Amino acid sequence: MEVQDYFDCSFLCLEHGPSACLSFNVGKTNNNGYYTCELSNSERYLEPHRIQERASYDYYGMATESLFSLLPCASSPCKYGGTCIHGPRLGEFSCQCGVEITVLPFIDDTCNVDSTGITILTPIQGVFHTKVGRYNLNYYDAQRLCEIYGATLATYNQLYEAWQAGLQNCAYGWLADATARYPMQTKKYNCGNRIGIIGSPTPKNKTNKYNSWCYKD
Repeated sequence: MEVQDYFDCSFLCLEHGPSACLSFNVGKTNNNGYYTCELSNSERYLEPHRIQERASYDYYGMATESLFSLLPCASSPCKYGGTCIHGPRLGEFSCQCGVEITVLPFIDDTCNVDSTGITILTPIQGVFHTKVGRYNLNYYDAQRLCEIYGATLATYNQLYEAWQAGLQNCAYGWLADATARYPMQTKKYNCGNRIGIIGSPTPKNKTNKYNSWCYKD
């Protein structure tokens, strides 16, 4: 549509309301000095690849704080893998949390957990050791702990490659095949007394409790 100036375009956006207009483009035309006004129901922060700079147009979007107040899911308020669901009215939302970890219950409606009890070691080749206390995770809790960090339980091959790159930690952790193992670079009496991947290739009972080996690409 054509307007006389930027202010006319901004008023049109306001008239449509935030459910229909979150940003707009203003471009000068050759029609007697009028401007082209393009309204959008999205915003550059939400879709940076779709809403990009265009020659001869000026883009006007919302301040981030205002956008978050209208569309709170844009600020990723749901933690530890929770899914944000927009409410029936602007500014409302709820979180759909994942499966709760037995020893790490959710503490609020945004899927937060008491992260002070979580220990995560530095990744090597994408593999990292994580635990809640010592040996408190059954197989399914170990899977879920990896998931809330965007990871999966590591495979034996992934753990082996990390060991080749120098990974060492004398503590059993679940792997994807339901075995419990740990990598050693040096021989230690209380840590298998040998170098390599320590642990049996036989899958464990999934109710047993260990730590977890996670992998994130």
